[in-house]
Amino acid sequence: MKYIPELDGVRALAALLIVVYHSKIPGLSGGFFAVDVFFVLSGFLVTQLLCKHYVRDGRINWACFLRRRLSRLMPALAVMLAAYLAMASFMWGDLLAPGIHLRDVLLSITYSINWLTTWGEQVGVLAHVWSLAIEMQFYLLWPLVMVLVLRLNRTQGVTVLVLLYVTMTLWRAIGSAGLESSWNMYARTDMHATGLVLGAILAMLPQKRLPHLAVPGLLILGFCFTFFSTHWDPTIRCGFTLAEVGAAMLILGRPVWLAHSVLRWLGQISYGLYLWHYPIMLYFRIEGLPWHEVLIYGLALALIFASLSYYLVELRFHKPIQRRQGAMVSGA
Repeated sequence: MKYIPELDGVRALAALLIVVYHSKIPGLSGGFFAVDVFFVLSGFLVTQLLCKHYVRDGRINWACFLRRRLSRLMPALAVMLAAYLAMASFMWGDLLAPGIHLRDVLLSITYSINWLTTWGEQVGVLAHVWSLAIEMQFYLLWPLVMVLVLRLNRTQGVTVLVLLYVTMTLWRAIGSAGLESSWNMYARTDMHATGLVLGAILAMLPQKRLPHLAVPGLLILGFCFTFFSTHWDPTIRCGFTLAEVGAAMLILGRPVWLAHSVLRWLGQISYGLYLWHYPIMLYFRIEGLPWHEVLIYGLALALIFASLSYYLVELRFHKPIQRRQGAMVSGA
């Protein structure tokens, strides 16, 4: 796949926003939508990859695809979980029973922790890992879906995916009303994987940059981040969809400033930033620090750990697209 530097900028913005949101900054009540930006981007990139493999090989190697996803995501997660388990009793000993820490680690490493809230259980310090679980469950099923979709022509394939997106969106709006708490939908794969499907639809469209969509997309996202909240049920019915559409417009528009070197670097370490920031910031919040100190200290430490994760762990198991392309050019 061709490396698109602006998409690293999208990653950077989403990662920074979720970090700021978890500092509990006032006025950012919908900052959790940053995860949905990640979902749309992930669905877009993964589906592009599957389409290219299908065109090249005439098939999708499910086992190879899953192995590559695990090599990208599992090592950094395992290191963070090992560090968490080692420090849990010292840093969060009074927050949860000792067995809960081990339970959450096991459910996190098996990408199933997102279902805890559905089972009526409370997630502790690893509450942010739910999004990784949804992505991995999506990766398990999506190649099988795309094998069927790619046998159709492009118009038929896009139509099928649009119908799937609409059906899942309606299921979230209607099905969540029947839950004990309507917000129990938040970590359920069947109700929160819509962004991944919308990203897949983008991947099936002609790959042309549409810069005129970038500003409207940013305005929509800004509205979602500051208007909606988890205390309002209309957020479930229309907020998620609006945020996903805004993310899709930003990805299609991808303004050139997103390719700035600082944003590209932050995008490259964004996975580690997401993994490490929440436990660190939760500790500072429990200690009673004001939001601005939580943000400053939490972001600084999270950047350090994210950098170590990227350069010492992630790059050992995963070679980014831009590095692979550079190696091919130099060897040509």
